[in-house]
Amino acid sequence: MKVYHGYTGISFNHPVITMGVFDGVHLGHRMLLRRVTGEAAKDGADAVAVTFDPHPRIVLSGDTGHLSFLTDLEERTELLRETGIGHLVVIPFTAELSRMTAPEFVSSILCRHLGVRHLITGYNHHFGRRHEGDSNTIIECAERMDFRVTREEAYMVEGEAVSSSLIRKALGEGNIEKAASMLGYDYFIRGRVVSGRKIGRNMGFPTANIAPLFAHKLIPRTGVYAVEATVEGDPDRHMAMLNIGHRPTITDSDGVRTIEVHLIDFEGDLYGKVVTVTFRHRLRDEMKFESVDALSARLTLDREMTIALLGR
Repeated sequence: MKVYHGYTGISFNHPVITMGVFDGVHLGHRMLLRRVTGEAAKDGADAVAVTFDPHPRIVLSGDTGHLSFLTDLEERTELLRETGIGHLVVIPFTAELSRMTAPEFVSSILCRHLGVRHLITGYNHHFGRRHEGDSNTIIECAERMDFRVTREEAYMVEGEAVSSSLIRKALGEGNIEKAASMLGYDYFIRGRVVSGRKIGRNMGFPTANIAPLFAHKLIPRTGVYAVEATVEGDPDRHMAMLNIGHRPTITDSDGVRTIEVHLIDFEGDLYGKVVTVTFRHRLRDEMKFESVDALSARLTLDREMTIALLGR
């Protein structure tokens, strides 16, 4: 897959194009992208995905502190590469771009700069100033600007139309299995190991404090999870248990959630390294125990459960 940052100076061969943020690159996105690559292959054309960075809501929101997303640009790019799409155009999303009307966007960017011949859209696609552009807008533009347009239906899982917002909701509720069923893969977080208070080490459960690389990365619901972890420079996947929360048994909550992971089958220094944790099972809610000994006993049980679930 060839990646272009910006939309000028590009020459495609009768491109079949789809566009969107593609947050999470979920099964609905993948269905759409398969249609693009299939149509392009039939016509000997280029298969092109157009995306935006940063996420438009980051630019348009007056308060970005509450925003969270499934993937950053690097993660989206890696996931899009897996789909077999030939070309990815990353358009910088700016306040100026947000003021462009939908017909202006189609005429200037899709037609004049990218030369669209066939545009394939999702079932609920909206774009342009104040999201006023929809499938009807695209059809009107296609008639005037001489390109084909196809609208895909929703991808359904257990009676629900898959969407990034629905996946974010599932993760916020701790339902990682539902999220995975819509993503087509297990949700993951990448972060750098930062210094902590070493409380877990003193209890026999050394943990690595993870600071996500993406400031707006969605963190699932507070609780304890069985995860698999990979460490940069190490090709192996490691069984691990992860806690998201406030450590109520150890400290008074300051309102800030921490992400701490205990790698069961790993020995070595993790400080400063990038660790990727992939969520496999939710074990339980975070709990406040009567004592550190009671907490340690429960962590032992959590570790046994994790080994039983993930043991290879």
